[in-house]
Amino acid sequence: MRLLLDTHFAFWWQTGDPRVTEAVRSMVEAADEVFVSSVSLWELTIKAGLGKVRIDLPVFAEQVESMGFSWLPIRNAHILKLPALPAYDDHRDPFDRLLIAQSMSEPLILLTADGKLGRYGSTVRVI
Repeated sequence: MRLLLDTHFAFWWQTGDPRVTEAVRSMVEAADEVFVSSVSLWELTIKAGLGKVRIDLPVFAEQVESMGFSWLPIRNAHILKLPALPAYDDHRDPFDRLLIAQSMSEPLILLTADGKLGRYGSTVRVI
């Protein structure tokens, strides 16, 4: 299985947050490959700049690889997948939408805690 961690899970994994349950930890550790998207680094950079999250961004970037995860760059195919995604009035987050497009394009299973993302299809797993 190939996984893509959403921004929250990538951040929580690195900080040892208890919201990463044993079931999630087991799934990640058993995966063939685990990716963190450049989208997540972009999102965290913006949130840090707004004071919504405290994070050492260079350390985060280095630790993604030292934890055995791979970076998933943003590709044109990911962006071109965005218009095919359903439009929901209660969910317009551009970062989430790009993560979903990446999960569909690659394909990868996107692990998320956001229940709203489950509507986007079989590549999204809400945990």
